Amino acid sequence: MAGANGAVPALAGGMSATSFGAGSEPASGPLASFRQMLEQPAVKKSLPVMVIALVLLAFVLVYTVMNAPSYRPVVSGVTETDQQAAFEALKAGEFKPVIDNASGQITVPTSRYHEARLYLASKGLPKTAPSGLDSLKDQSAMTTSQFMEQVRYNAAMEQELARTITQIDSIQTARVHLAMTKPSVFVRDRTPPKASVVVTPYAGRTVNAMQVQALVHLVASSVPLLTPENVTVVDNYGKLMTDSASEAAMGMSAGQTKHKQTMEDLYRQRVIQILAPIVGDANVRSQVNLTLDFSQTETTVEDFDTRDKGPKTRSEVNSEDRNSAKEAGGIPGTLSNTAPAQPTATTNTTTAPAKSSDERSTIASRSTRNYELDRSVRHTKNATGGIERLSVAVVINERAPTPQPKNDKGEAVDPKPNPFTPEEIERMQELVRGAVGYSEDRDDVVTLVQAKFEPEQAMDMSVSWYKDESTVTSIKSGLLGLVFIAFLMVVVRPVVTHLMNRDKAAAEAAATQQIANAEALLLESQPAAEGGNVEMQEGETLEQMKAKLKPKKSNISMEMLDTANTYDDKVALVRMIVAEDSARVANVLKNMIKPA
Repeated sequence: MAGANGAVPALAGGMSATSFGAGSEPASGPLASFRQMLEQPAVKKSLPVMVIALVLLAFVLVYTVMNAPSYRPVVSGVTETDQQAAFEALKAGEFKPVIDNASGQITVPTSRYHEARLYLASKGLPKTAPSGLDSLKDQSAMTTSQFMEQVRYNAAMEQELARTITQIDSIQTARVHLAMTKPSVFVRDRTPPKASVVVTPYAGRTVNAMQVQALVHLVASSVPLLTPENVTVVDNYGKLMTDSASEAAMGMSAGQTKHKQTMEDLYRQRVIQILAPIVGDANVRSQVNLTLDFSQTETTVEDFDTRDKGPKTRSEVNSEDRNSAKEAGGIPGTLSNTAPAQPTATTNTTTAPAKSSDERSTIASRSTRNYELDRSVRHTKNATGGIERLSVAVVINERAPTPQPKNDKGEAVDPKPNPFTPEEIERMQELVRGAVGYSEDRDDVVTLVQAKFEPEQAMDMSVSWYKDESTVTSIKSGLLGLVFIAFLMVVVRPVVTHLMNRDKAAAEAAATQQIANAEALLLESQPAAEGGNVEMQEGETLEQMKAKLKPKKSNISMEMLDTANTYDDKVALVRMIVAEDSARVANVLKNMIKPA
């Protein structure tokens, strides 16, 4: 009875030691409250779910960061008032605008950039502030000096010209600077005004020479006394776009160069059109070089009597003056002052009257005669751009080889070349000469040869997979999914399994320890075998040794417990069973304490 009674306290002590063995050391430190919270049963049960939720939250955050949309500024260079109005309009239109903290500009998702621009344009945003001459309306004051008025006027003119220049479809922005001095009453002291223009074309567009020339004349016509020679145009890269006088003197002007290129293109198209029906559009190539004479000659010719009719009198005037006077002579006195004798008239006008010896006569005659003459005046001015020499080069592709039948062995035979004959080349060359206006006097050259063209390779318009945005996005999403699955299998699954089986493993360990303690107590209470320690004899096996140690079968059955009448009899029988068969009692206790 003592052995049995002693077993119960020992079991209790073993259970107590096992139960408090893990928590024998008191919790301390900053994590004490956290550990106590984790030891609560409700927290232990919900801990796996919390871990899975945290992992999913981390995955969603990583996915959101990796697939965050890119933003693009929608308006720039506007006032704060217009920027606020644009922000409110985009917000009302559900474009989800975001203000960039670095630049302070309003940005929208790149996928909706053009839609946002059109939406702001429909709302009349951004509103432009008054500029140009409109800005002068609110700047009038009695105390404004003449210098400030002139400065404001120049600034307003510059803004107006800049706004006008930006109306050209290829120019994005423009700035105009006017240099105008105060006019002087003295002509020799007057300084002509000058202008400088800086233009910025749109991306992918260029400002051609004709547009530059039009821009120069536009600015020169808008400012008084400004000549086109004093207007300079520069692009946003610092390249001078206007032709200076020195450059024009050194070579051809822009108009002459364009005329030369136009003429060469015209002749080249003629050659291709005349040969394309014969050899095909893709089998002919041509280049034309023209030497043009842009010198200009002006001749003035005046011809008289071109019809050889001789002179014809148109009018004639004859005049004659006669004067006669008596010469002074004689003795001075009264007789010398005597009046001359009275003249006498005669009927014969052909006979000159007799002259006295003391008279003097003077005769003067004049004659004017006008003739009718044929006269012509011609002013001849030669046209510029005449052709001095023409050079044409034509290359045609060889004809396809003629296929050959297979030989006697059934093997394929290489096709036979089929070039153009010299007669065909000569005929095509004559066609080209007739199309371009060949002239031997100008030493023109027309060359036509045949050659084998290399096949044109088709342009690959496909985009590489690593440059395709949709493919890259799919790959990123797939890799992120694989990383998430690997993380679940490698990290989350073991942690959740450990947390779910931790209580069960602890209970099994405690039960195992209690059973071991009970078995040890029962073995200590079992009497030793007869003769003390059992020694292993020579030739004995391990099974035979176990049979010696095996206790004898008890003679007390379980029915005897039922036949016992009193409590003392039952206690005595239990003691006898424990003394005779302790292993059996240990198995019974083990089954009793085993968890269900």
